[in-house]
Amino acid sequence: MLRSMFLSILMMMMIAGGAVAGEWAETVKVSGDLRYRHENIDETGKEMRNRHRVRGRIGIDAAVEENLSVHFRLVSGSDDPASTNQTLDDAFTTKSIGLDRASFVWTRTESNLKVMGGKMGLPFIQVAKSELIWDGDLSPEGLAAAWKTGSGSATFFVNAAGLWIDERESAKNAAMLGAQAGLTHATDGVTVTVGGSLFGYSELSGPLYDDSFFGNSNDGTIFGTEFTLVEIFGSLGFKAGDTPVTVFADVVTNSDADADEQGYLFGVKLNKAKKPGSWALGYDYRELQADAVVGAFTNSDFGGGGTDAKGHSVSGQYQLSPKSQLALTYFMNTKGLDNGVDYNRLQADLNIKF
Repeated sequence: MLRSMFLSILMMMMIAGGAVAGEWAETVKVSGDLRYRHENIDETGKEMRNRHRVRGRIGIDAAVEENLSVHFRLVSGSDDPASTNQTLDDAFTTKSIGLDRASFVWTRTESNLKVMGGKMGLPFIQVAKSELIWDGDLSPEGLAAAWKTGSGSATFFVNAAGLWIDERESAKNAAMLGAQAGLTHATDGVTVTVGGSLFGYSELSGPLYDDSFFGNSNDGTIFGTEFTLVEIFGSLGFKAGDTPVTVFADVVTNSDADADEQGYLFGVKLNKAKKPGSWALGYDYRELQADAVVGAFTNSDFGGGGTDAKGHSVSGQYQLSPKSQLALTYFMNTKGLDNGVDYNRLQADLNIKF
């Protein structure tokens, strides 16, 4: 596997290198990042866990034509769609790497329209990167479109996607159709964003992967409910002195569920860690009932991943250099809303970009 990883990366670098010598010299970009993480997990009733993990990503972005580009990315990790971490264990065994992105983007500049397809980045806005519905590492598959228009200080945006989740011989394929719309208004140093989303899943049956329902109700073989998610989100950005502040909220309801259908998150972020010596702080509180969202796709760290959890998370970043950053995140959660247990998780990261 390690040999395949190096061959894949070498091939990507050769393609990029050849492009530099040819007509794509100005249109191909190679980028990536490495994250080294120490993680401590303390869950009531279990032994405390300490582990080290890495995440490696390398991507190629190529402008094929004036309005057409393609994007590829390889990442570390496993089959888990909501995590690209690789734990350092198993006696130095070779680690896995896989295809995380393979997509095209077509743009129509005059109408502010963008069409995407393949295995791509998340096509929906996450208010302040909340991850209430979608984990930030998720790379969904299908087709999507984004459009925006505006005049002066106001911008109206619409995002839509048809995502393929599971293909089956029975032709009853699991899929998701989603749409999102909102408005951003910026004036006098204050930025307001409000919007809403509708995500409808079809033909979900048994567990999506790993034989787990990730907190969703089930009878051991199929989900206990269908999923049609209604989301409302908003954020307010301003400056307190010279410090940027963002206050945000995200609320979701599964209209197909008869119970345990609610989820919400609210939080605040201070400053931005970009220039060397700069810093940022963040805090949020969330509650995610068992059937509020599809557990396989929500944040994989909060409450151990999946739904049926509540609690706090606190984070901080410090920019060491233009390309390197230290970060700390601490989760103080209750795992299980009924008769739950304490779940605390500390993550200390070194992030390096290139």
